[in-house]
Amino acid sequence: MAEVFSEWLEKLKSKIDISEVISSYVTLQDKGSRKWACCPFHHEKTPSFCVFDQSQSYHCFGCSVGGDAISFVQQIEHTDFMGAVKILADKYRVPVPDFSRSDSNSGLKQHKDKLFEMMRDAASYFHQNLISEVGKPAREYLAKRGISMQTATVFGLGYSIGRNQLVAHLSAKGFSKENMQEAGLVDVNSSGGAVDTMAGRLIVPIINNLKQVVAFGGRVLDDSLPKYKNTRETILFNKSKEIFGQHSVKRLKLETAVNELIVVEGYMDVISLFQSGVKNAVASMGTSLTQEQAKLIHRYVGRVVICYDGDGAGQKATMRGLDILYNQGLEVRVVSLPEKLDPDEYVRKYGKESYLKLLVNAKPLFEHKLSILADGYDLSSPQEKGKYAVEAMKVIKPLEDPAMIEAYIGYVAKLTGLSAETLKRQLEVSETNGSVVKPSQAKLGASAFDRAVRYVLFGLFGGVEGASCDTDLSQYIIDSKQRALYDLYRAKKDSGNNTIEELISQEESNAEVRAILDEGSKIGDDIAKVYFDDCLRKILKDGNKKRKRELTKAIDSEKDEAERLIMMGQLAQDKLKK
Repeated sequence: MAEVFSEWLEKLKSKIDISEVISSYVTLQDKGSRKWACCPFHHEKTPSFCVFDQSQSYHCFGCSVGGDAISFVQQIEHTDFMGAVKILADKYRVPVPDFSRSDSNSGLKQHKDKLFEMMRDAASYFHQNLISEVGKPAREYLAKRGISMQTATVFGLGYSIGRNQLVAHLSAKGFSKENMQEAGLVDVNSSGGAVDTMAGRLIVPIINNLKQVVAFGGRVLDDSLPKYKNTRETILFNKSKEIFGQHSVKRLKLETAVNELIVVEGYMDVISLFQSGVKNAVASMGTSLTQEQAKLIHRYVGRVVICYDGDGAGQKATMRGLDILYNQGLEVRVVSLPEKLDPDEYVRKYGKESYLKLLVNAKPLFEHKLSILADGYDLSSPQEKGKYAVEAMKVIKPLEDPAMIEAYIGYVAKLTGLSAETLKRQLEVSETNGSVVKPSQAKLGASAFDRAVRYVLFGLFGGVEGASCDTDLSQYIIDSKQRALYDLYRAKKDSGNNTIEELISQEESNAEVRAILDEGSKIGDDIAKVYFDDCLRKILKDGNKKRKRELTKAIDSEKDEAERLIMMGQLAQDKLKK
């Protein structure tokens, strides 16, 4: 009989020594029958983090975090439940069976594991090149940019010598050219030969939250174009779901409190800031911050400073990124760099202290939006001033806090010379103008029951770690669009093919799917499972009442007598269930 997950998990837990796990991250001190350390989850000087060997648990008396070895690894590695389980299984050499009951899925996992092994070997090869004699040109380039070899080691930087050396190295390790091509390491030329995609470049490994190398970035050592080149998207790498610099931030969180992250555009910005002493920066690896990246950032902190390049493309990217971060529940501030500089150039030109002053003076999100908007109008002109006020009220409108609305109306009043009363009337006009209502605002009219159904669907399709439901919810889900999606979930439930990607694939064509994904994006990962369970209880509690109301309405409006009798029979059965 196949091993079930719960049995396998108990086997894994029986091998885990929580003190051994935690001591690999922090130094534990024996005091009586307990072990103590300074908490790795908040900054403190006096140890208040306690490990209990008897119960295989931990608790911090300073910040109240606690749990078992799995929850500890989840928190310190910033991963989900299964990510932590896999880390511990690897540590204790416990093979992870495939619980999907799909031979194809098992084969895919083994294949990906092989590619991850190859990427690790490639990263090691590139780094050895950098520190050896052949890496002298790359080391000289790093020295010119003020990057020490110590920093290069922290980020695992490397150097690609030429067109065929990587292929020969990995082939000798037993990897095929097809493996290399699939992972984006090589290109195939017209004669069918494989050549190193990053030949002649400084190499930057891109590492995911499980410390796996998923891709590489490459930078030329001169001014030839293109300067930067990234691994194309592969079976291991989806640029929209990764942020660069996670591993250095994890290390920093072990040393000190990290309350905010600086979000920059490129990996060289992160490395240069780190070298200057600003170590809490991560990069979106491009000008388009995505919702998945914002969720990942929210796992680490609740506050961000976004600091993209000072050129036109960077400013536009900043505006897009602001809303994505804000909609994830993050507190957002913005740094505008002068002289069209990027963070790397700025910190090298003006130094760390000057950059830190910019961070201190970073503008809150809505102040930045209103300031950028004002740059497009001549506020000395009455007509332009009025146009600005109209658009400014549209910017303010999404705010829900009356005190914040009042404060920003005062800001616009001071900027334009218009009275606060006039601006409030304009705000009321913009609120009644349906053409400017955002989709997320329109959704606020949905009932609490509908929102609960949407979040449960989000969870069942894989949006919430550990979400499940053994009860058939068909009788409770009345809305036809929600019911169709629930039926799709049930149809694919046994095959294990329910994933959030299944929903995302329908996002553009299905408004209900968009509402479900939007509902799911509002809840942080730390409370997602609890919130899912609350929503499920609400459906089970209120679903029958809702069904009876809907049936009663349908009976009253149904003209076909046979249909009326069928529905009346259903209503009678529902009353007997109570």
